[in-house]
Order: sequence, then C-alpha cells, then structure tokens
Amino acid sequence: MKRVLTLVLPILLAAFALVACGNDSDDSSASSESEHTGDHMMTDMPSMSMPMSMPAGAREIVISDFKYTLPGTFAPGEQVTVRNDDTAEHTVTADTGDLFDVEVEPGATATFTVPGQPGTFAFHCTYHPNMVGTLEVR
Repeated sequence: MKRVLTLVLPILLAAFALVACGNDSDDSSASSESEHTGDHMMTDMPSMSMPMSMPAGAREIVISDFKYTLPGTFAPGEQVTVRNDDTAEHTVTADTGDLFDVEVEPGATATFTVPGQPGTFAFHCTYHPNMVGTLEVR
C-alpha cells in the first residue's frame, strides 16, 4: 500500500498543480459548465494528450519542413489554429481575394477563421511560393 501511495501521490499532486495553473488563464473564449457553477476541480483539467495552449476540440494546420499538413475538411466559419514547427516565418494566404491571410512566426501559433461558405480555397506562403495547399470547406 505504501508503494502505491508513493507512486500515485506525485501524479495527483502534478494534476492538481496543472488545474491550479489552468485557472489563471485569461482565455475568455474557453467556457465550460463548471465556470458557471464555480467547480473547477476536474472539469477544467487539460487533456494530457494535447498541448495546453490549444482548446479542446480545436483543429490545426501544421507547418513542418516547409509543407502544410491539414486535418481534413473544415466547417464554414470554423476557427483554425496554425502551428509553425519550422525555423522560418510562414503565412497561410488565400490565392484569391482577402478570404484569409495569417502570418506565423517560427515555433509559434496563430488563428484565423475559414470562409463562411463551402468551397475549395487554394492558399500559399507569401515567403515561400513553393508552399501551397488547399482548404476544403464543407
């Protein structure tokens, strides 16, 4: 029993520390039922399988090795995170019009809203013309 407590206790303390740190967040867009009831104990604990800076359910475009990786199709008007894993600055810029244009510093993230209407939207990086992709909105 003592060995089990020795193994479990540090994990529980770490989980409570994460909850305490997460409650200091200034992210007003993250809302949950527990915020209205004042119970922040377990419902606000971040998932251990995703970065803490990403809200639950968020999807992202990843830039790595000067290539875009998309998670599939997007819903009209969906908020999307772009994560730049490269050491160079990149953009996600619509080929036509001003539908979307987001700049992402190396190692950083940025967000944008996909077009509100269904369609296929070609995009590129303004700094690296060989970087192209297609955003499918359904």
